[in-house]
Amino acid sequence: MDVSSDIEKFNRWSGTYEESWFQYLYFDRIHNGVLRFVTVKSAPGDIVDVGCGTGRLLRKIRERWPQAQLTGIDPAEGMVQKARHLMPDAAFMVSSAESIPLPDASADLVFSTTSFHHWSDQAQGIREIRRVLRPGGQFFLSDIAPLPFFLRCVNRGHGHLRTRHEVRTMFEQAGLEVQAQRRLMLGHIVVTSGIRRE
Repeated sequence: MDVSSDIEKFNRWSGTYEESWFQYLYFDRIHNGVLRFVTVKSAPGDIVDVGCGTGRLLRKIRERWPQAQLTGIDPAEGMVQKARHLMPDAAFMVSSAESIPLPDASADLVFSTTSFHHWSDQAQGIREIRRVLRPGGQFFLSDIAPLPFFLRCVNRGHGHLRTRHEVRTMFEQAGLEVQAQRRLMLGHIVVTSGIRRE
């Protein structure tokens, strides 16, 4: 997958991204499903969305935790500009998952929804997320996760799709303890949650 052409595609899409019917029928359902899985003992102070697009998930998060400091990371400048316009009370940065411009141990929760298959180095991206999580912090990753025998066919147009087992292995190798893996959207999407213990 050519990362630069992938980013340019999202830059072009940024102007109409929010108006797409796909938001309501697909992404909103995934966002709501992921948020249903989040259980925390106390309100998180710092929340990051990696591959945030126009900040749609962060706007839902703001409703649930209005006092949290919210940060969105996306490699497409057009998406980030739109997100800043729609949500001026959050911080948005143009960057990839593989090089997150945040300090070590600075986030309580990190999310990434349906952007994982676009990452050029998925293992490095998960290591970066582990780095920015505080001890006890949680990472919720949702992405397309087809059954193994479908991977060869669907991977052609969807970057780097991974099975549930591959994602679990990447979490564990990065130092994240997998808490659960759950399916959404008739099994088409898998949500993997992991915690940084130390």
